[in-house]
Amino acid sequence: MEDRKLGINLIIDGISYPLNVTRSEEPYYRKAAQVVNDKLSIYKDPYAGEGDVRVVTMAALDIAFDLIKQNDEIGSAEVMHKVNELTRLIDKTLKEQK
Repeated sequence: MEDRKLGINLIIDGISYPLNVTRSEEPYYRKAAQVVNDKLSIYKDPYAGEGDVRVVTMAALDIAFDLIKQNDEIGSAEVMHKVNELTRLIDKTLKEQK
């Protein structure tokens, strides 16, 4: 089935951004916009008076940090799963050889 394009409006920092996205991507775009808005709100007060670029830069850094940390944690979990799987196989093989 074809994933049709859908016109949506995202409000980020009070500004409307019209986008054409596939229906399957829509919830991800909406969640992403919410994450951006949440991060911007965190940095608006501490960097008040220093300009919007500083606020946006810190929000982008925070989002990138979260993404990289999450990817590392997922990678570590996958590695540990494989190590545990291999350990079980080795134990099974050693028991069968006795």
